[in-house]
Amino acid sequence: MGMRTPFLAIAAASIGLLLAGIASTQARAQLVNPSFEAPATEKDAGWTLFDLSRYSDKYARGGKRSLFHFGFSRTVSYAPFLLGNVAGSFQEFDAEPGSQWRLTGYAMTPTPLKGTPAFGIVQISFFDADGNDLGTLETVGSEVAKAKTSNELNNRSAPEVWTLLDTGVATAPKNTATVQAFTLYVDYSNSNVSQGVYFDDLTLCRVSDTGECIDQP
Repeated sequence: MGMRTPFLAIAAASIGLLLAGIASTQARAQLVNPSFEAPATEKDAGWTLFDLSRYSDKYARGGKRSLFHFGFSRTVSYAPFLLGNVAGSFQEFDAEPGSQWRLTGYAMTPTPLKGTPAFGIVQISFFDADGNDLGTLETVGSEVAKAKTSNELNNRSAPEVWTLLDTGVATAPKNTATVQAFTLYVDYSNSNVSQGVYFDDLTLCRVSDTGECIDQP
């Protein structure tokens, strides 16, 4: 079981978020449980969840369930002075250098998110056989994010509306062995409220050079 530590950099807030404890290469024929309908108690419900994340039957775009990432962000009178949260889930698949991938999904918040940065995204990143995060060819040299990230669901997004999140095409760099697909909720807003984002109906596929989905892993 290989350890993975994807890194998400938020330049606007000068925040480096290290997502640790990520593991488990999964050889599968397709994205497992993309709409989060499988019971969370099943041995293999598809997604590895971390931090404040849970399956929910409160909201759903299709079916009866979704995945909820949430957190609480506030300032404190001692180091590190700001407590925030990065909650999420991921799946991992074998991938080879030069392969192209695209991740899409829907996100929704029942009430407007407060503060910034507080947002939900999906993202793709590639790893070598030793678990080193290679990022993507599209993000080489980027100061914003090593991974290929989607548009955000944030404090400018309408509540109670399922918004399409799309990473666009991500290309695997040299030495790629695996690809990881993430749903993420990031909150370092100092909002002093508990809030979060629901995710549903994810699709991960390999794409052609023209960006068309040609198959699913």
